[in-house]
Amino acid sequence: MDLRPQPPRRSRELLLGALAFGVLAATARGDAGFVDAVQSALPGVPPELVRRLVDEKVVLLASSGDSEPPPVEGLVLFAKPRARVLQLLLQTARQIEYRPDLARLETVERLPDGDVDVQEMRIMLMHISYWLRYQWDVPAGRISWKLDPRFPNDLRVTEGFWELHEVDSEHSVARFGTRVDVGPALPSFLQEIATRKNLPLTLERCRRWVDSDGTYRP
Repeated sequence: MDLRPQPPRRSRELLLGALAFGVLAATARGDAGFVDAVQSALPGVPPELVRRLVDEKVVLLASSGDSEPPPVEGLVLFAKPRARVLQLLLQTARQIEYRPDLARLETVERLPDGDVDVQEMRIMLMHISYWLRYQWDVPAGRISWKLDPRFPNDLRVTEGFWELHEVDSEHSVARFGTRVDVGPALPSFLQEIATRKNLPLTLERCRRWVDSDGTYRP
């Protein structure tokens, strides 16, 4: 039995409340510091969009540019250091592990600054194949890709990029962009709808795959 004098009940409640408030305040300060760190990694991105990114982990940006169809861009917040995220994303053939829309993916050529992959993909009711030439700049944390014209591609245009930025020792943030044009088989406005509809799920699956160190499967 504890024979030590106990503080009055009201005092105990006030003490517990103060302790809880202190914990909540510390958490809030930590969250604010993390938001500031993400904001510093994304100069020019509106603060409200950064706060949304911290909450949701994946957000799409407004379409921009004069090309048809316009490019689609997004932001992804990873719970992995920048170097590890880059190491995983450079393994381009492993996209099939988290992208069920890919029927086939194979690296057919390795080059000093990238790879060439052949992909077979389902877009709506169409089955298409194409060859992507990946290029990377590891020090800059950038991966880009476009169609390799040496091969018979079913797409008119496919291009995109990842740009990785360090947030802290345990987090990184990426800007992602892509533009796809399958040609006259599908109207451009339907292509944009399909891309913007499917891209958030694809990016979320990529995020989970990276955050799980490559073990996640949809």
